[in-house]
Amino acid sequence: MSTELNQPAITARIIPNNRRMAFLPRLFGVWYLTGEAGVYNHARSLCADYQGGSWEFVELSCGSGFMYPLSAERFTVSVSGNWFEGELSAEATGIVLTLFTLNRMIWHAHEEGYQHICDMLITQQEKLKLYADQHAEAGLIYRAID
Repeated sequence: MSTELNQPAITARIIPNNRRMAFLPRLFGVWYLTGEAGVYNHARSLCADYQGGSWEFVELSCGSGFMYPLSAERFTVSVSGNWFEGELSAEATGIVLTLFTLNRMIWHAHEEGYQHICDMLITQQEKLKLYADQHAEAGLIYRAID
C-alpha cells in the first residue's frame, strides 16, 4: 500500500448506462471484451455466492476504473492460491476482481510480446491500486490479491 500522505483523494463516479461502451476500452484497451469476460469469470471462480446479475461500472478520477456486482451487498471471496477467505463489500469485491483480471491480462500481453498493451494495463492496475490504498477495506483487498 502507498505511504504517500500528500496525494489528493481519488474520487469514484458510477458510469451511466449510455457511457458504458466507452468505459471498457479505456480500462482494458483493445482487449476490452476479454477484460469484461475476465472479471465475470473471476467472480464465478472466487465468489461461491455470486450468481450473476447486473454490474456497476466505476470511473476513477486518476484515470482507471473497476466493475462491481450488484447482486449482493457483500461477497465471500476465496482465493485458494494465497489461502485468503474473507467477506468484502460488493465494491471491494469488484476491485479485487478487476485487479485479478488486469494482472492476468498483463501476464498474457507480456508473454505474447504486446509491450504497448502490457504497459497500458500495468498503468491501469497501478492507478486502481492507488484507489484501493484509500478504500475502507484496503487491508482485505490487498490480502485477497497477495
